[in-house]
Amino acid sequence: MTVSAASAPTSFACPVCGRALAPESLGRETETACPGCRALLSGSFLPAFWSPEKASSTMADHAFDGDAVCFFHPENRATLSCDRCGRFVCTVCDMPLGTRHLCPTCLSSGLGAEKLPELVVRRFHWANATFLAGLVPLLIGLVCWPFFIVTGPLTIFCGFFGWKRPGSLPRGRRRWLAVVGLLLGFIQFAIWVAALLAVTYSASWRNAFR
Repeated sequence: MTVSAASAPTSFACPVCGRALAPESLGRETETACPGCRALLSGSFLPAFWSPEKASSTMADHAFDGDAVCFFHPENRATLSCDRCGRFVCTVCDMPLGTRHLCPTCLSSGLGAEKLPELVVRRFHWANATFLAGLVPLLIGLVCWPFFIVTGPLTIFCGFFGWKRPGSLPRGRRRWLAVVGLLLGFIQFAIWVAALLAVTYSASWRNAFR
Protein backbone atom coordinates (compact mmCIF):
# COMPACT_ATOMS: atom_id res chain seq x y z
CA MET A 1 0.00 0.00 0.00
CA THR A 2 1.49 3.32 -1.10
CA VAL A 3 0.45 6.44 0.77
CA SER A 4 1.61 9.98 0.11
CA ALA A 5 3.10 11.70 3.13
CA ALA A 6 1.04 14.83 2.52
CA SER A 7 -2.34 13.15 2.85
CA ALA A 8 -1.84 10.02 4.99
CA PRO A 9 -3.01 10.28 8.64
CA THR A 10 -0.26 9.64 11.18
CA SER A 11 -2.30 7.40 13.50
CA PHE A 12 -5.68 5.95 14.36
CA ALA A 13 -7.22 5.14 17.76
CA CYS A 14 -7.64 1.60 19.07
CA PRO A 15 -11.41 0.97 19.35
CA VAL A 16 -10.92 -0.76 22.73
CA CYS A 17 -8.48 1.40 24.71
CA GLY A 18 -8.12 4.45 22.46
CA ARG A 19 -4.33 4.20 22.11
CA ALA A 20 -2.84 5.76 18.97
CA LEU A 21 -1.66 3.17 16.45
CA ALA A 22 0.10 3.47 13.12
CA PRO A 23 -2.29 2.91 10.17
CA GLU A 24 0.25 0.58 8.53
CA SER A 25 -0.03 -1.80 11.50
CA LEU A 26 -3.60 -2.78 10.62
CA GLY A 27 -4.22 -5.42 7.95
CA ARG A 28 -7.24 -7.38 6.75
CA GLU A 29 -5.48 -10.71 6.38
CA THR A 30 -3.60 -10.82 9.70
CA GLU A 31 -4.52 -9.78 13.24
CA THR A 32 -2.39 -7.25 15.12
CA ALA A 33 -2.26 -6.98 18.91
CA CYS A 34 -2.71 -3.51 20.38
CA PRO A 35 0.35 -2.61 22.55
CA GLY A 36 -1.90 -1.04 25.17
CA CYS A 37 -4.75 -3.52 25.74
CA ARG A 38 -3.50 -6.50 23.68
CA ALA A 39 -6.78 -6.58 21.77
CA LEU A 40 -6.51 -8.33 18.39
CA LEU A 41 -7.32 -5.96 15.53
CA SER A 42 -7.74 -6.54 11.81
CA GLY A 43 -9.37 -4.70 8.93
CA SER A 44 -8.75 -2.06 6.29
CA PHE A 45 -9.43 1.64 5.78
CA LEU A 46 -11.71 3.32 3.29
CA PRO A 47 -9.99 5.43 0.63
CA ALA A 48 -11.26 8.61 2.30
CA PHE A 49 -9.08 7.82 5.33
CA TRP A 50 -5.94 7.99 3.22
CA SER A 51 -7.02 11.07 1.22
CA PRO A 52 -8.93 13.40 3.59
CA GLU A 53 -8.30 16.46 1.40
CA LYS A 54 -9.88 14.76 -1.60
CA ALA A 55 -12.88 13.63 0.42
CA SER A 56 -13.53 17.10 1.80
CA SER A 57 -13.38 18.68 -1.68
CA THR A 58 -16.90 17.46 -2.40
CA MET A 59 -18.30 19.81 0.25
CA ALA A 60 -19.81 23.18 -0.68
CA ASP A 61 -17.35 25.92 -1.69
CA HIS A 62 -16.97 28.94 0.55
CA ALA A 63 -18.54 32.10 -0.88
CA PHE A 64 -16.38 35.15 -1.59
CA ASP A 65 -17.35 38.76 -2.22
CA GLY A 66 -19.48 39.04 -5.34
CA ASP A 67 -20.48 35.35 -5.40
CA ALA A 68 -24.11 34.25 -5.35
CA VAL A 69 -24.75 32.57 -2.00
CA CYS A 70 -26.99 29.71 -0.93
CA PHE A 71 -30.39 30.70 0.45
CA PHE A 72 -30.01 28.26 3.36
CA HIS A 73 -26.23 28.60 3.91
CA PRO A 74 -25.13 32.19 3.23
CA GLU A 75 -21.51 31.21 3.81
CA ASN A 76 -21.59 28.75 0.86
CA ARG A 77 -21.38 29.65 -2.79
CA ALA A 78 -24.51 28.87 -4.83
CA THR A 79 -24.03 26.42 -7.68
CA LEU A 80 -27.54 26.40 -9.16
CA SER A 81 -31.13 27.48 -8.50
CA CYS A 82 -34.16 25.46 -7.47
CA ASP A 83 -36.24 24.52 -10.51
CA ARG A 84 -39.44 25.07 -8.54
CA CYS A 85 -39.00 28.25 -6.49
CA GLY A 86 -35.83 29.74 -7.98
CA ARG A 87 -33.85 29.93 -4.74
CA PHE A 88 -30.07 29.68 -5.06
CA VAL A 89 -28.69 26.56 -3.38
CA CYS A 90 -25.26 25.11 -2.74
CA THR A 91 -24.16 21.54 -3.39
CA VAL A 92 -25.25 20.54 0.12
CA CYS A 93 -28.83 21.79 -0.40
CA ASP A 94 -29.20 20.53 -3.96
CA MET A 95 -31.86 17.79 -4.00
CA PRO A 96 -31.86 16.05 -7.41
CA LEU A 97 -35.26 14.58 -8.25
CA GLY A 98 -35.52 13.05 -11.69
CA THR A 99 -34.34 15.68 -14.15
CA ARG A 100 -34.99 18.56 -11.77
CA HIS A 101 -33.01 20.10 -8.90
CA LEU A 102 -35.02 21.17 -5.87
CA CYS A 103 -34.24 22.92 -2.62
CA PRO A 104 -35.03 21.19 0.72
CA THR A 105 -38.17 23.29 1.24
CA CYS A 106 -39.71 22.35 -2.11
CA LEU A 107 -38.82 18.70 -1.59
CA SER A 108 -40.46 18.74 1.86
CA SER A 109 -43.62 20.34 0.47
CA GLY A 110 -43.77 17.56 -2.12
CA LEU A 111 -44.10 15.05 0.71
CA GLY A 112 -47.18 16.89 2.01
CA ALA A 113 -50.24 18.31 0.33
CA GLU A 114 -48.41 19.63 -2.75
CA LYS A 115 -47.59 16.45 -4.64
CA LEU A 116 -44.61 16.25 -6.96
CA PRO A 117 -45.07 14.06 -10.04
CA GLU A 118 -41.59 12.55 -9.60
CA LEU A 119 -42.16 11.72 -5.94
CA VAL A 120 -44.46 8.74 -5.31
CA VAL A 121 -45.62 8.70 -1.68
CA ARG A 122 -48.33 6.06 -2.02
CA ARG A 123 -49.83 4.14 -4.90
CA PHE A 124 -53.23 2.50 -5.40
CA HIS A 125 -52.81 -1.23 -5.93
CA TRP A 126 -55.26 -2.29 -8.63
CA ALA A 127 -54.45 -5.99 -8.34
CA ASN A 128 -55.42 -6.06 -4.66
CA ALA A 129 -58.60 -4.09 -5.39
CA THR A 130 -59.55 -6.54 -8.16
CA PHE A 131 -58.98 -9.54 -5.91
CA LEU A 132 -60.95 -8.12 -2.98
CA ALA A 133 -63.82 -6.97 -5.21
CA GLY A 134 -64.02 -10.47 -6.63
CA LEU A 135 -63.65 -12.41 -3.38
CA VAL A 136 -65.66 -10.52 -0.75
CA PRO A 137 -69.06 -10.64 -2.53
CA LEU A 138 -68.65 -14.38 -3.10
CA LEU A 139 -68.00 -14.97 0.60
CA ILE A 140 -71.43 -13.49 1.38
CA GLY A 141 -73.00 -14.76 -1.83
CA LEU A 142 -76.39 -15.87 -0.44
CA VAL A 143 -77.08 -12.33 0.74
CA CYS A 144 -75.14 -10.42 -1.89
CA TRP A 145 -75.94 -12.29 -5.11
CA PRO A 146 -78.45 -9.68 -6.44
CA PHE A 147 -75.60 -7.15 -6.33
CA PHE A 148 -73.36 -9.38 -8.47
CA ILE A 149 -74.64 -7.38 -11.44
CA VAL A 150 -72.68 -4.45 -9.96
CA THR A 151 -69.75 -6.12 -8.20
CA GLY A 152 -68.98 -8.49 -11.07
CA PRO A 153 -68.53 -5.82 -13.77
CA LEU A 154 -66.79 -3.59 -11.23
CA THR A 155 -64.25 -6.34 -10.55
CA ILE A 156 -63.69 -6.88 -14.27
CA PHE A 157 -63.27 -3.13 -14.81
CA CYS A 158 -60.68 -2.88 -12.02
CA GLY A 159 -58.74 -5.79 -13.45
CA PHE A 160 -58.52 -4.50 -17.02
CA PHE A 161 -58.17 -0.81 -16.09
CA GLY A 162 -55.30 -1.47 -13.70
CA TRP A 163 -53.58 -4.13 -15.83
CA LYS A 164 -50.87 -1.75 -17.10
CA ARG A 165 -50.92 0.62 -14.15
CA PRO A 166 -47.81 0.85 -11.95
CA GLY A 167 -47.81 -1.72 -9.20
CA SER A 168 -46.41 -1.80 -5.72
CA LEU A 169 -42.81 -0.59 -5.52
CA PRO A 170 -41.56 -3.51 -3.37
CA ARG A 171 -43.85 -6.23 -4.80
CA GLY A 172 -44.46 -5.21 -8.40
CA ARG A 173 -47.76 -5.44 -10.26
CA ARG A 174 -48.70 -8.91 -8.92
CA ARG A 175 -50.74 -9.67 -12.03
CA TRP A 176 -51.49 -13.18 -10.83
CA LEU A 177 -53.65 -11.58 -8.14
CA ALA A 178 -55.46 -9.55 -10.79
CA VAL A 179 -56.05 -12.71 -12.86
CA VAL A 180 -57.61 -14.46 -9.86
CA GLY A 181 -59.78 -11.39 -9.22
CA LEU A 182 -60.92 -11.32 -12.87
CA LEU A 183 -61.94 -14.98 -12.69
CA LEU A 184 -63.91 -14.28 -9.52
CA GLY A 185 -65.57 -11.31 -11.24
CA PHE A 186 -66.65 -13.46 -14.19
CA ILE A 187 -67.95 -16.07 -11.72
CA GLN A 188 -70.06 -13.40 -10.01
CA PHE A 189 -71.52 -12.28 -13.30
CA ALA A 190 -72.20 -15.90 -14.33
CA ILE A 191 -73.94 -16.61 -11.00
CA TRP A 192 -76.14 -13.54 -11.43
CA VAL A 193 -77.10 -14.56 -14.98
CA ALA A 194 -77.81 -18.14 -13.86
CA ALA A 195 -79.91 -16.94 -10.91
CA LEU A 196 -81.85 -14.56 -13.15
CA LEU A 197 -82.54 -17.30 -15.67
CA ALA A 198 -83.58 -19.69 -12.89
CA VAL A 199 -86.03 -17.15 -11.46
CA THR A 200 -87.43 -16.35 -14.93
CA TYR A 201 -87.91 -19.96 -15.99
CA SER A 202 -89.38 -21.04 -12.66
CA ALA A 203 -91.94 -18.26 -12.93
CA SER A 204 -92.82 -19.26 -16.49
CA TRP A 205 -93.13 -22.91 -15.51
CA ARG A 206 -95.48 -22.05 -12.70
CA ASN A 207 -97.64 -20.05 -15.09
CA ALA A 208 -97.61 -22.88 -17.63
CA PHE A 209 -98.98 -25.47 -15.18
CA ARG A 210 -101.76 -23.30 -13.81
